[in-house]
Parts: sequence; structure tokens; C-alpha cells
Amino acid sequence: MIYRMNKGDGEDSHKEPDDFAERFSGWHYELGFGDGSASVAPYVPTPQILVNKMLELVEAGPGDVLYDLGCGDGRFLITAVDEFKVEKAVGYELNKHLYAVAEDNVAKSGLIDEIRIESGDFMDADFSEATIITLYLTTSGNAKLRPKFKEELKPGTRIISHDFPIMDWTQSTQDKEALNIGDHKVFIYRIPEAYAENNEKKKTPSEDRWGRIKKLFERL
Repeated sequence: MIYRMNKGDGEDSHKEPDDFAERFSGWHYELGFGDGSASVAPYVPTPQILVNKMLELVEAGPGDVLYDLGCGDGRFLITAVDEFKVEKAVGYELNKHLYAVAEDNVAKSGLIDEIRIESGDFMDADFSEATIITLYLTTSGNAKLRPKFKEELKPGTRIISHDFPIMDWTQSTQDKEALNIGDHKVFIYRIPEAYAENNEKKKTPSEDRWGRIKKLFERL
């Protein structure tokens, strides 16, 4: 299944940021040069137009509770509540600077009653109320979450991951292949279908890690 994003699609209200500083923001923390030692991924923001597409693909809407793990500046949370009318959005962000930015953005949006941001480790969180989880971590970061997801997520929960799959999990029949959106990939998993056996040929951890990191830098 191929989902392509036209260059002009939604560009009036949702432009992909051109600012190199924003794209590079956070790498010095998570690569060992700051206070992000517990992080499972560097911070590279998902373009706003892709945020909207991802929320469309998981059919976010009233009654949903969205969790964004590594919420950065809060754009997924704000968009989910403001434009898709989800009931509640919860974000987790370890980076103190990004946490402050997200808190400020939520306050400016006027959505503080519907959005909560935690500065703690999401591995200590309880995901049982979530109906949608958004990820932009790494393959190894996703792998760390897999047992926790399997233990806590209820049937019907949708997980959507930007660029990095959850290895050994299978996308549902309606989302069988990774969705190509411009030069981005999106992986969608639905509980419990995700637990079905996945016979895909796997890359070695080294191949996967460096291949993905190279792609991230190519976009900067």
C-alpha cells in the first residue's frame, strides 16, 4: 500500500519546517553530549504535514486517548486535540528543554485541560488507557517497549511509528506494508493483530541502526 504526499498538499497551513536548527535540535543530548542519557532516540521533529497524515491514518477522533512517547515540542498532542478532537493527549519528554517548550506550546494553545505532559521516563508509565500511541524512536527503542505494550495495551489500540518498525510485529491486513509518504515511512500496528507471526527478513541491528541514522541526516 503506497500513500504519497504531494508537494502542494496542505502547504497553506502545514508547511514542513526548513529551519536546519529545528531539524538538528536535540541530537547533542541524545548522542551523549548532554542530559539525555536515558533517552532511546535523538530528537528530530516530525514535519507538521506528516503529523496530520499520521493521525488521519490511525483515524484519530473523539473518544480516543493519544500517548506520544518522546513528544518533543508537543505538536502531535496539540494537533490531535485541536484538529482531530481526541478526548485526551498525554506526552512524555525526558529532555528538559523540549519539555519546557512543549509545556509553553500547550499553554499557548489553550488546551491545558485536555493535554498532559510528563517529564519522566515513559517506561514507567501505564499505557492501559491509550487508544493511540505515536512513536518516532529507533528500532531498538521500539523493541524495549514491545513487552510493555503487549502487557498493557487493550484490543483496538493503534500504534503508529514514524520511520522505525516494531520488529517481529505484523501490521494489520489493512496496513500490510509500510506506508511511503514522501521520503518518510510510516508503520501502523493494531492490537492484537500485531502479535501475529512476522516472517519478514530482518536486518542485523547494525544494518538497521546505521541505515536509519544515515537517512535522518540526509534530511537535515
